This record gives sequence, structure tokens and C-alpha cells, in this order.
Amino acid sequence: MEFEILQMMKQAAGTKFSHRQIGKIIDREGYRENPHWARPILEFMLCQRLIWKEEVSYFYPTDEQRDELRRKEARSAAGAVKQS
Repeated sequence: MEFEILQMMKQAAGTKFSHRQIGKIIDREGYRENPHWARPILEFMLCQRLIWKEEVSYFYPTDEQRDELRRKEARSAAGAVKQS
């Protein structure tokens, strides 16, 4: 199931989804039984840094978003070195 979720999110990179939306898109029958079934899988993928989370939405970052994060991290690391 993790692979299907990741594949769907890669196709819509940058689009934010709730755990319920993803559950409904991937497995409608599973969603009817438990609308929160996708949440543990998404949290696991979040811990592995395969996807990102903003407030209550999960998304697969675009290349531009990843580049921006790297630039921010590099700036903050350079600032920490100067302060030392």
C-alpha cells in the first residue's frame, strides 16, 4: 500500500492531501471500513522523509521545494558557523 500512496503523491507533486483523501483515492473499500487507515502509513513515510507535512496536509515535494529547503538549511548552517 505504501508504494501505491507514494506513486500517487509523486504524480501530483506539490499537491496537498489529507489522510482521508488519500485513503479514499487508494482504497475506497478500506476507506468505508476505516476512514483513517492511511494515516499510520503516511506518518511512517513522513518519518522516512519520503513525504512532507504542513499542518494537517501531506504532500510529495516538488524539485523546487526540495531545492529551497536545501538553500535554507545551508544558510542556517553557515550562520551557525559564523556565530561560533
